[in-house]
Amino acid sequence: MSENQEKTCKCGYTREHPWVVPKHKYSTWGMIVVSIGISYAPKLMTIECDKCGEVFETIDDKETLLKNKYI
Repeated sequence: MSENQEKTCKCGYTREHPWVVPKHKYSTWGMIVVSIGISYAPKLMTIECDKCGEVFETIDDKETLLKNKYI
């Protein structure tokens, strides 16, 4: 793959397309805390296509996850 070509999913979307979104994965405790309205950092975040489910990137870096918690 050349430098100019971005990775695409099965649908043909690139990472900048509106169908490609971040998905947060929480622990059981994290789900409880978020469901009652308290901010909590996810344990894992994936960037994936909402249509076909193909994962572009998986993020487990604590610093990045803290920046992406729901407020």
